[in-house]
Amino acid sequence: MRRSPFLTFLAALIPGVGYMYLGLIRRGIQFLLLYLLIEPVFRIVGLSFLASIIKIPLWFYTFFDTFNVANKLDRGEIVYDSDIFGNGSFQIDGRWANFLNDKWILIAGWALVILGVLGVINKAFYGNEIYNLIRSYISTYFIPVIFIAIGAYLLYRNKR
Repeated sequence: MRRSPFLTFLAALIPGVGYMYLGLIRRGIQFLLLYLLIEPVFRIVGLSFLASIIKIPLWFYTFFDTFNVANKLDRGEIVYDSDIFGNGSFQIDGRWANFLNDKWILIAGWALVILGVLGVINKAFYGNEIYNLIRSYISTYFIPVIFIAIGAYLLYRNKR
């Protein structure tokens, strides 16, 4: 079934809704909930200034992946409605499944520890003038500096 490219575009603007428009309800709901819960969870921890650093790449991923999935469906390929953190969308043998699960558990564990430490630091130094200045600079300049660093890396890598 051919889908309307314009409606696909409109649905892709909201993370997760594009997947639901394409019939991937489970994946769409999970991405939508993840996107909507990032801000309140980071606000509870006291790191709301970091929420956009996670939400912006997630939005770009879901936006472009929606078009990728739509193209696959238009070509007649089967796209399974799998969990976003599961490995149901690709086939791997048992050794790799254990390695990937261990790797993702390790990454998730470190991410939670780092978020917890940042939350404690944020609460401990809240009101300190230097800390507020550093926090302001991080929230204002972090994304542009990351873009500059990635762009410089890509330009340098192409010259070699």
